[in-house]
Amino acid sequence: MLDQRSTAILTQLVNATSYLPVKVLTERFNVSRRTIYNDLEKINNWLKEQGLSPVQQVRSAGLIIDNETKIIIPKKIKKLEPWHYEYSAKERKSWLAIHLLGRDTELYLDNLMDLIRVSRNTTIEDLKVLKEELVKFQLKLEFDRKSGYTIIGDERSKRKAIVYYLSLALPDQTWQSLVSAFQLLITSNKEAETTLFNVEQLKAIYAIISESEKILQIHFADDVLHSLSLRFLLFAKRISKGKIVDIEPVEKEVLIETKEYKVAQFVCEKLTNIFKVAFPEDEILYLTTHLLSAKIQYSEVALSDTSNFQDLAGIISAMVDDFQKYACVLFQNRDLLEKNLFMHIKPAFYRIKYELEIENEIAESIKEKYTEIFLLTKKIIHHLERFINKPVHDNEIAFIAMHFGGWMKREGTTPAVRRKALIVCASGLGTSQMLKQQLEGLFSTIDIVGVASIREFESKDYDVDFVISTTQVAKDDQPVFIVNPILTEAEKESLLKKVNSLFQTSQENKSIEGLMDLIKRHADIFDESSLMKELKLFLNKASVQKVTVKKPNLANLITEEMIQLVEHVPNWQEAIKLASVPLLERNWITNNYVEAMIGNIEKLGPYIVISPQFAIPHAKPEDGVNRLGMSLLRVKNAVPFSANSKHDVNIIVILAAIDSETHLKALTQLTNMLSQSTVMDKLIASNSKEEILKLVASR
Repeated sequence: MLDQRSTAILTQLVNATSYLPVKVLTERFNVSRRTIYNDLEKINNWLKEQGLSPVQQVRSAGLIIDNETKIIIPKKIKKLEPWHYEYSAKERKSWLAIHLLGRDTELYLDNLMDLIRVSRNTTIEDLKVLKEELVKFQLKLEFDRKSGYTIIGDERSKRKAIVYYLSLALPDQTWQSLVSAFQLLITSNKEAETTLFNVEQLKAIYAIISESEKILQIHFADDVLHSLSLRFLLFAKRISKGKIVDIEPVEKEVLIETKEYKVAQFVCEKLTNIFKVAFPEDEILYLTTHLLSAKIQYSEVALSDTSNFQDLAGIISAMVDDFQKYACVLFQNRDLLEKNLFMHIKPAFYRIKYELEIENEIAESIKEKYTEIFLLTKKIIHHLERFINKPVHDNEIAFIAMHFGGWMKREGTTPAVRRKALIVCASGLGTSQMLKQQLEGLFSTIDIVGVASIREFESKDYDVDFVISTTQVAKDDQPVFIVNPILTEAEKESLLKKVNSLFQTSQENKSIEGLMDLIKRHADIFDESSLMKELKLFLNKASVQKVTVKKPNLANLITEEMIQLVEHVPNWQEAIKLASVPLLERNWITNNYVEAMIGNIEKLGPYIVISPQFAIPHAKPEDGVNRLGMSLLRVKNAVPFSANSKHDVNIIVILAAIDSETHLKALTQLTNMLSQSTVMDKLIASNSKEEILKLVASR
């Protein structure tokens, strides 16, 4: 039986123009290789039942389906019988909600069992889960012998639930494959299909919304265009039953002034012709909120033309200011960054304001892979929260973080390749945590994703590159390194060499072979294999030493020789020069870098004062940074960085960053430390470097 993901994978393979690597699928669907292979088994079983050729795998290239089979599959999917498709638990829950919110007739347990095609007990369990989840929408699931199962609550809450459950139920595919899947997924009950959904109506609504894009001079994201089509279809059906939303008078005044309101009038006029029902003014305004909140792929409207959103543009500018402060970067094409952010944050503003929550699994991936950038974005999101007067969900924060992260890469930063490792330990939590701390200090580009017992490791699948264990364990598809719970220096060096050798690239192997050829031309080699081994170990050691300086802790950077304590400085320029001395003396920065820091402040103002009494001057790496470093100056009598007393500073930390990524871990620790007023007071009152080092070490 196929399910949502295996159907989506099959669609990807059909649309692929050449071999599709398994790695691409694991990243696209955010699942493990083992999960992809399980789905491929389902796909091949289904293809066999249909009399079609299976998916072929070529070791060095990837997966492929022959062209003849590619032509037949879309027709087969379109005609797929309901019993060939298996709903996931998430899909079952979502379709139950959608059917109950769109029902025209009474729905009892037997009806719901037929709709989601599972047993009585499974349907009852799914209804329990749904009932608990509906509470967050202020809705109740109730049962009555006469009317069956119904969802009780106000109309606006029901509409929010429709938006949310559609985002969970629908596969992320092209429009044509979505329509095919939609015809399959709706129901095996043809009578229910005609009362709940109508595919021809859906296609007509899709065309209407596509036409509205031209009026707005925008392109909606593909998944949003699909979702809007289904939302408007369900909303229209509810309106035809007299289920109307109410819009607050204050909201009406704002919404009527938008271009989207004019487009909503156009859309509702077209929908009236399809459904033969008049759309009240409040419903036109309600559809306006959905057009405003829809994600945009492209806009022909420049930021300067959005005169109605100057306040929001100011909020975005403040967010960029703070991001630059906290990340210690200066975006070279800031105007374009703000324009792109505006295109994303404007619809996000309406999604948050009108509580149109949409589930999207990519957010978790962003939080996991780009932790520092996500945390930095979370640190600046208070500007938007104050503007909307509502908290911003992590899903929205993650998408904003994705914009910042993409821009940092555009500025020339290429993050180091990161690997994932699992610790397997039979000696309990204390021992495993101790080993984890040692390994995190040893590897800077490897993420320890978790700790497992032997039983957990043997019974579960883990999406990791390798395993470090305190006892003998084995899995065919994962390298395992056996270590002692307390690592000696020799064991650390040995483990570094082994891990580095594991991920040595083919280019590095070619370099060693080339070096061997060079040696042969000028010397006699008595033991070629031993020399090759020694060269690999030597070159790996050099590479490892370079890797271990990545993303150091705050305590690695602010050491005793990097701290200065003075009573007074004449002005902020002299304060920066004095604070830079430890870095200059070691040639970690040049005098040009000091002048660049001062020049930035003269040009941009005291943007480096990121909290009361604390400043972190910095410039671009290319302005004169030779090595990553930080130096700290404590000035007993505060030095003013402007005429405003809020810019009086006692603690100055010079940051010399080599790129936009490596310093983020230490910087996050520093800003967290100095955000506590008690810590700041202790720093200012410190009479020795030792006192400051203790505060730094406690982070």
